[in-house]
Amino acid sequence: MDIFLDFFSLFVTEHSTLAFGVLFLAVMLEGELSLIMAGIFVHLGIFSLWPTLLIAALAAVAKTLIGYRIGSYLGRKMPNSIILKYFERRILYFLPRFRERPFWSIVISKCIYGVNNIAIIFAGYMRADFRKYLLAEFISTFLWFGGMFLLGSFATGKALSLSDNFRTFSLVIVLFMIGFMILLKLIAAGIEIVEEWTEPSKEEVIKQQTEKTEVKKEEATKEETVSE
Repeated sequence: MDIFLDFFSLFVTEHSTLAFGVLFLAVMLEGELSLIMAGIFVHLGIFSLWPTLLIAALAAVAKTLIGYRIGSYLGRKMPNSIILKYFERRILYFLPRFRERPFWSIVISKCIYGVNNIAIIFAGYMRADFRKYLLAEFISTFLWFGGMFLLGSFATGKALSLSDNFRTFSLVIVLFMIGFMILLKLIAAGIEIVEEWTEPSKEEVIKQQTEKTEVKKEEATKEETVSE
């Protein structure tokens, strides 16, 4: 085990710019598993704690700002593009109330693997209130990403307590990552079920639309009467 740790530590020391550059891109593009791996490397002493946290935080901020700007740009230049239609279907499938409740939808999207990146771009596309968007991203990123980092450190401690053999340790970590991915899928399925239960039926939607139309007609009639 010590031989492998020494090898990885030496590599990171000699190629620190490359190592942290990969970490930055990984957190921007993926997030959860990247931070778990970062927590593992910090626990093993391969990465230093504070530089790792700084790079991860910068990557999270960059993703938040760039994703929103990309969505805003696409909304202005290519509002009917295929990719935006795909993002909209994907978001509304998991978070059907995104337009009405963007703040909590963004927070919840952090818990659905593979959805948060799309949610960030979609928020820019629909021009969600930028301050609320930043607040939602800050809260969810702090809690979720911080949890992923600590989870990686916790998993490393448990794996080392079972064995200090590199193969056994690696097997435990791989099994942990697979279990974690399954858990994320279950969370996504649970959120989908809850949304389906709370989503109004087609009949209710039609009834609400009819009531709104009747109210508008009544208001229009009153305005015509007053004007006469």
